[in-house]
Amino acid sequence: MTLRRLGLQGKIILIITVAVISVVAVSTYIAMLLTRQLVEEDTYRKALAQARSIAQQLIDEQSLANPATLMRALRQLEHDFPSITQADVFAHYPTHRLVVSTNPGGQNLELDNIRDIQAYNAYEQPDPNQITIETRDGKYWVMGTTVMEDGRSIACLNLKVSKLHLSIITQRLVFRNLLVMLAGLGFLILVIHIFFLRSIRGPVKEMIHVMDSAEGESLQVRARVRTHDEIGQLAERLNRMLGRIENFNAELGRKVRDATAELAHRNEELKRINEELFQTQKTLARSERLAIAGQLAAGLAHEIGTPLNSISGHVQLLARQGVGSESGARRLEVIERQIDSIVRTVKQLLSWTREFDLRLEPVNLALLLEDSLTLSSPALQHRKISVVTDWDADCPRVFADPGYLQQVFLNLINNSMDAMPSGGTLTTRIRFPASEKGRDVAIEVEDTGTGIARETLQRIFEPMFTTKRLGTGAGLGLAICDQIIRQHRGSIGVESSRERGTRFTIILPLDCREGVETAADAPRDSKIASPA
Repeated sequence: MTLRRLGLQGKIILIITVAVISVVAVSTYIAMLLTRQLVEEDTYRKALAQARSIAQQLIDEQSLANPATLMRALRQLEHDFPSITQADVFAHYPTHRLVVSTNPGGQNLELDNIRDIQAYNAYEQPDPNQITIETRDGKYWVMGTTVMEDGRSIACLNLKVSKLHLSIITQRLVFRNLLVMLAGLGFLILVIHIFFLRSIRGPVKEMIHVMDSAEGESLQVRARVRTHDEIGQLAERLNRMLGRIENFNAELGRKVRDATAELAHRNEELKRINEELFQTQKTLARSERLAIAGQLAAGLAHEIGTPLNSISGHVQLLARQGVGSESGARRLEVIERQIDSIVRTVKQLLSWTREFDLRLEPVNLALLLEDSLTLSSPALQHRKISVVTDWDADCPRVFADPGYLQQVFLNLINNSMDAMPSGGTLTTRIRFPASEKGRDVAIEVEDTGTGIARETLQRIFEPMFTTKRLGTGAGLGLAICDQIIRQHRGSIGVESSRERGTRFTIILPLDCREGVETAADAPRDSKIASPA
């Protein structure tokens, strides 16, 4: 688990450290063996050379005759060559005797007198006058050198050379080498650390930051390409991949936006087609109802009209001839008024079922609306209704039939007065243009009356539908208004809220002469709205 938590740099340094330590340990062990052997051989040769040198010095300086001088020479030899732990000189002439020994209290180094000499290792004879024997424990050499003068042996120099000092020398050499190798290892680790920081760890961290930014939807960030090695190639590939992803996202976003816009357009088109289909269905149904109602109204008008004309004629004759009493005269007046009401209703019914004969001419809407208000002013004043006008002075003239258009205005004004029996405010507006096309005008008639119920609002343009009390309305006024406006290629809509009032809005084109719709075939564009 510890190795898994280490970073790449730590793992590589750990692997290199273990490998180097292993190599150093093995090499140190091998170096100890090789160095000990080399030092041992070097010490062996130097000891033999020193022995020959001392032997020659004994001959040249006649030191055998002066033991004190000989002792100083041997002590100097032990000082200069620490591996020599004992030096003995034996004279063979005139008698065999020990001349001097640096270890008088120890065992003499005469080979014939050494105990267990037979158990020692096999001797070596580097030259005819020297012999070397290794002790049984392997810690010392005993070197014997014969002192020759005039071809005869006059003395023998025996040296005891220790191998323990060789181990100390070997350990020092190996320790120095080990320190050098450890210093080299530390330097190597430092170089690897710096290399990782500059060439691997820094670029890798920067690429990780770039990836994190890309994950956070910031695809504009790029990694710096510092080198052209594998790390640099990785950074280049990362930047290339991010560029492709950014381009792909941009292209995908563009396609999504186009698809969304196309879908919205298709939805709007489908909505428009559905509305047109619905309006067409309503128009067809209404046309069927109108055809049936027209036939019924024509028959009814013919059947009712003829008797009514006869009754009206006889009533008028009776009125002129007199009935003999005042009450009879009043009754004749009542009969005549009711007959006039029936005749008016029949005429409205006949006019609703027929196409209006429009006589189009340029009409000043402001003047026409002003005339309509003037005609209604006595009733407005009587009901304490104030009038507010908001007419656009820049509104151009429209081509329309002024008589039928005034009939629409008067009908709307009368309905507003009926909705305000206790007084209120009647507001009329003329707005131009009514839409972005700039080819239509809006006329608004708004009151502060009782408003229209939501369930009633959906049927106010239907013929024969009225909320007025019996005898005050036939329910054909708004249906006829709708018919007139549609023949002018316009539309009429209504917005109402209970206890807040009602607003009728008429939209008329500036010029409807391009094709006047007939009453039976024109689609109904009237709009009805009410608060939710």
